[in-house]
Amino acid sequence: MGAAVAAVLIAAGGGTAFAMDKRVNLVVDGESQTVHTFGASVQEVLDSAGVELGEHDAVAPALDTELGQGAHVLVRSGRELTLDVDGEEQTHWVTALTVGEALDQIGMGGEALELSVDRSAEVPVSGLEVEASRGRHVVILRDRVRTEVDTTAGTVEELLAENGIELGEHDKVSPAVDEEPVDGMVVKVVQLLTEPKTEEVPIEAEIEERENPDLEKGEENVVQEPKDGIKEVTSAMIMRDGQETEYVIEEEVIEEPVNGIVEIGTKEDVSPNVGGDADSLNWSALAQCESGGDPTAVNPAGYYGLYQFSLPTWQSAGGSGLPSEASANEQTMRAKTLYNMVNGNWQGQWPECGVHLFD
Repeated sequence: MGAAVAAVLIAAGGGTAFAMDKRVNLVVDGESQTVHTFGASVQEVLDSAGVELGEHDAVAPALDTELGQGAHVLVRSGRELTLDVDGEEQTHWVTALTVGEALDQIGMGGEALELSVDRSAEVPVSGLEVEASRGRHVVILRDRVRTEVDTTAGTVEELLAENGIELGEHDKVSPAVDEEPVDGMVVKVVQLLTEPKTEEVPIEAEIEERENPDLEKGEENVVQEPKDGIKEVTSAMIMRDGQETEYVIEEEVIEEPVNGIVEIGTKEDVSPNVGGDADSLNWSALAQCESGGDPTAVNPAGYYGLYQFSLPTWQSAGGSGLPSEASANEQTMRAKTLYNMVNGNWQGQWPECGVHLFD
């Protein structure tokens, strides 16, 4: 019936038929053709060109859109894209002609994916299977500026290049530029204004203080002298907050410091007084006679300190350790205690010098 109507129109006047003919540019999957049609809508243009739309095909403008002379109609065939992302398979119907366009369509175009094919690879109508692995998430620290990116770069150098970071002659990068980025890696870039220099710097030794209850309070005993160490420091100038600032690139300890050790006495000195007549005697005169007034005096015969105690006598008066290591106050207190213990019988304790107690 349509042919008969067309024949009538042609017979009625060729000029009228020509005037109703429309030239429409039809692009199907990237291939362009000019379609002559008497139809007014997109659907009629497709019918004229013998194009049937499948379930997943796309057309623009919409099928019921009225077209004018020289209009454009775009048709994309649906095709199946199977993505295996890190072992997890997902299937999408797309109308894109390339893998890159397909990723954009499914919302993955901005992701850092390492693909088994190029993004420019064609997605055929028959479908395509693509293996993909997600990029590694890394952090770039560049002069205090932190940038988090996902990357599929094979080396740190490629990572920096794809993020627009050009390295200067003296710039320092850690890890090394030829190292492969891994998930969670922190890449540190320091832009140096000068060539690095290395010099030896002393490491100041510390002094450790230890309490010694056997030392009189206030006394100190050096157990170990401190000795400074040495380290090699590599530094260069950088720009920080608008000012050139020295930046330490690395330090290497050449010689460890030796810390000093000092004992601090905590022993509270005792009172030399014991009460009674013993406190009124001249113990200084006795000490001067026995030891020359030296609390550390030691007689090879076995007598110690100010009053030349023997160890058994010292212990009987409540002393511990060596008398010569006790304070002068304690030695005097023990001597007075001994005096009271023997009921003032000083002759048995200090037969030669005891008389000086009464000077």
